Amino acid sequence: MLHQDLRSYRCPQQFIQFKLGLREALSTRQAITFSVNSDESMDDIERYLKKYAYSYNLDKQQGLLLVEPLRV
Repeated sequence: MLHQDLRSYRCPQQFIQFKLGLREALSTRQAITFSVNSDESMDDIERYLKKYAYSYNLDKQQGLLLVEPLRV
């Protein structure tokens, strides 16, 4: 499983770093966990994950976003 820390980024850089991490996870077919700020809006990221039907779990209390690899 991969991990990427997004806590030091603010939008739009946070979204860009998220997509780069997701691309790496897809290329290796691994799940990825992102550390996120609980006070930072995750709307863009969640909208992207829903649009492309990713399986994910966002725990805002712990500031963790787990994204599973797509099943093809």
